[in-house]
Amino acid sequence: MKVIVIGAGLIGVTTAFALRSQGHDVTVIERKQSAGRETSFANGAILTPSMSDPWNAPGSWRVLLASLGRSDSPMQLRASTLPSLAGWGIHFLRNSRATTFERNSLSNLRLALYSLQVMQSLQSQTQIEYGRSARGTLRVFRDQAAWHNAVTVAERRSGEGLRFRALSRNDTIALEPALAPIADQLTGALHYETDETGDAYKFCTELTERARQCGVRFHFSTNVSTLEMRRSKIQSIVSGRNSFTADKYIIAAGSYSTPLLRQVGVHLPVRPVKGYSLTFEVPRGNQSLGIPVVDDRLHAVVTPLENKLRVAGTAEFTGFDLRLPASRIRNLENLVYEILPRAPVDPASATAWCGLRPVSSDGVPIIGPTPIENLLVNTGHGHLGWTMAAGSAQLLADLLAGNAPQLDPTLFSFARFTSSNSAVTAA
Repeated sequence: MKVIVIGAGLIGVTTAFALRSQGHDVTVIERKQSAGRETSFANGAILTPSMSDPWNAPGSWRVLLASLGRSDSPMQLRASTLPSLAGWGIHFLRNSRATTFERNSLSNLRLALYSLQVMQSLQSQTQIEYGRSARGTLRVFRDQAAWHNAVTVAERRSGEGLRFRALSRNDTIALEPALAPIADQLTGALHYETDETGDAYKFCTELTERARQCGVRFHFSTNVSTLEMRRSKIQSIVSGRNSFTADKYIIAAGSYSTPLLRQVGVHLPVRPVKGYSLTFEVPRGNQSLGIPVVDDRLHAVVTPLENKLRVAGTAEFTGFDLRLPASRIRNLENLVYEILPRAPVDPASATAWCGLRPVSSDGVPIIGPTPIENLLVNTGHGHLGWTMAAGSAQLLADLLAGNAPQLDPTLFSFARFTSSNSAVTAA
């Protein structure tokens, strides 16, 4: 089968590779000059089934309202984006009810754990080097009640395969001595042993090269302007004077999937949520942090990479705005020192970045067919794109081939939204 994938981030490239592995003729179209240049470029660098909760947790509406006008809030809502979030926002908040939120969290967890299995197989198959570490992540707590609640949730999810250890303050410092300067602020931690670390951008570029060697064609610097419809099917994809045709078309363009699909009357409940990171150069042999640290109260993660230290955090509802406000960069600098007061980093060496995470209105990815016969999607992963990429790609490839997938595909189907949101209008 001839397949076109739009998007060469983590989701698009893993999808293309999975499809090619099943024998399909695959072409990838990407508007940037190379793979992984947008949301996949400088994320938190952790693969975290432990962080499977969507962002619309019970009570999240209070956090969002309190964030208006604050530049230091970990989750921030910009008033200017409210009109674009109207219908999506209502569904987002409706899914914050405790029972719905727990159901969606479990869907994400199952996909995340499956994805790590696929990822390990993929790494073994390709021998890609991307700085993989399987030491897990360390989530530290400064509040006793929050720690006890997290332990309860982790115990409940251990039945799904999430491995963890509850650590006392002393055990936490023993595992990660770099936290010793803030030991008196900590009540305990959870060591999520299932989690992994890896440079997402490096993986994306390496897999792109493997896919190319296997026969996948890549068209970079190619901006899709039009999806041409005829007789209720996609007829072709137009970019400038060029036209591309296929049997099946897959939209894996992250947040930009929504405006693309709107052209053909498909209303995708995915909106961009901006995240930031700051990457510091670390002198060779001077990396003091051994394991990624997630600070529960600060809603930030600090991750050790090869000769680098990256801090990532915040969820900002600000539309497609990709500016880097100085206030946000200062926040990230402050977060590093609140977690690692003695970190051997120089702010002058830091590289700031932001990206738009594609967030579905229920916090669960959308993978599979759309109401248009030959059009499929793979997007809506939010903060879990790196974690879920390999599994999402395999799930979509199995659906396309008619194979029995390893997960229940209805949990991630576009059809789950059609009862409350008209999916297709006149094109």
